[in-house]
Amino acid sequence: MGADRAPPVQFSPGSPPRASRFSRDPTEQDSPRWHTRGVGRTGGVLVLALAIAGAGSCRKAPAPVRIAIHSAPISFDPHLQNEVLTSAVLANLYDGLTESDEHSQVRPALAAEWRNPDDRTWVFRLRPGVRFHDGRPLTAEDVVFSLDRARNHPGTGLASYLVEVESVEALDPRTVQIRTRRPFAALLVKLSPVQIVPRDAPEKITEPIGTGSYRLLRSEVGKSIELVAASTDWRGPAERPPLTFLVEKEPRRRLEMLVAGEVEVAAGLSEEAVEELRGSGCCRAAVRPGSIVEYLHLALIEPRFRDKRVREAIDLSVDRAAYVAEAHHGLGQPVDQLVVPGVFGFAADLKPATRDVERTRQLLAEAGYPGGFDVVLEHRPGRRVDILAAQLAEAGIRVTPKESLWTDLHNRLRRGEVGFYAGGVAAQTGEASDVLDSFVHTREIARGYGITNHSRYTNPKADILIEEAGASLSLMRRRERLQEAMRVVMSDLEFVPIAGLYDVYGVREGIRFAPRLDMKLLGRDIRRP
Repeated sequence: MGADRAPPVQFSPGSPPRASRFSRDPTEQDSPRWHTRGVGRTGGVLVLALAIAGAGSCRKAPAPVRIAIHSAPISFDPHLQNEVLTSAVLANLYDGLTESDEHSQVRPALAAEWRNPDDRTWVFRLRPGVRFHDGRPLTAEDVVFSLDRARNHPGTGLASYLVEVESVEALDPRTVQIRTRRPFAALLVKLSPVQIVPRDAPEKITEPIGTGSYRLLRSEVGKSIELVAASTDWRGPAERPPLTFLVEKEPRRRLEMLVAGEVEVAAGLSEEAVEELRGSGCCRAAVRPGSIVEYLHLALIEPRFRDKRVREAIDLSVDRAAYVAEAHHGLGQPVDQLVVPGVFGFAADLKPATRDVERTRQLLAEAGYPGGFDVVLEHRPGRRVDILAAQLAEAGIRVTPKESLWTDLHNRLRRGEVGFYAGGVAAQTGEASDVLDSFVHTREIARGYGITNHSRYTNPKADILIEEAGASLSLMRRRERLQEAMRVVMSDLEFVPIAGLYDVYGVREGIRFAPRLDMKLLGRDIRRP
């Protein structure tokens, strides 16, 4: 069956894991009833190993690693947001049943092993000896509570990852059973962003208690977050440097902090920093192709955007190649969809529109705006909307940029109050379904779809394709449905993708740090001399 039934492998973003009959961590010693049951209709056997950290040392405690970031986390509650930077920080405090490594390959985390009695049933065996930061042991009831909370909390930001989950049940203190409505091959990947909290967690978590490698020491709202290594770390004794996240909204200032020795790592730098750091002697740039797509969001709460001719005019006003060259110094690529190449479900036949100012003006005149119009474009600090504004102005669309702090703008976006927005979206697990399920599907909160669909976009044809993709056990069919859904969405032009970005970090010499595809900033992956 070719790609539909691949042999056992570790999976990259372009080849997500299928449901397996059995998977376990070889460090786990347990009853022989957890055994290989062969290959079934859900795909090949998937066996993944998780290395345990080595023994600790008696050396002097390491100095803190300070990391400059553009914004504070939206919340310390891991279930009430689905925002990249927040997830990057909170991944130090919490764990999921599964997790992704630096290459977005799925592996065991709090679940040491799993099996599939049938195509709709997953049985997970929890890792023994795991404790929360307050010392209490992790149990199956905590997992049931957390998954149900992520699915059903009125403020959830994660329900789209669990759209096919029908029920979660504790079979015994260390065993959790998940039943899905239909076969759901992507479940292992989709569980990785859903972090586990104690079963008595409050309605809104402000004091995080997780099982992660770090615990919260203190935080100053909008300024800094200090984390220290957790004595309960199930990964084993290891020397973990304390972490301090410092909030600085301006990329230029983050670079200056790095060069001055005020931080060891600076995240989210502009591409021009690469050349500056090359000759600095103190620091280096760490760059990798990322998963973020910059786009313009044309919400229909702005009356002029209800006319598709206006949306098409904006699409044809943008010179994507020139934008990438000027805004990102060539570190990026023009795109015409909401995911980058390499993401499972990327539609290679979708090509960026060619700029056509004459056609733009013609479309605006047909729509009743022969002289163009004025519009406010909202964005967080760091976006190069000045370049986009200049391009749009040449076509008669006069843009006034409006910069807001991300924590404030994010809340307004969630309430559907922003009509014209320049932002970024990422497929954090390497699946186009991340974006399509949450960001694009019609809002159906009870089912978990459309949780981050802030524009209230809707297209029934796209919804059907998205749901068919989620229910298919055939990799080929899943990919085809995701690609077709992306084509449908892009034809509506309520989202105008512009550029697939590279992630740029600055790192002090002597600090061991490698960017991850999911952009997590994990202290356990950072080393200093």
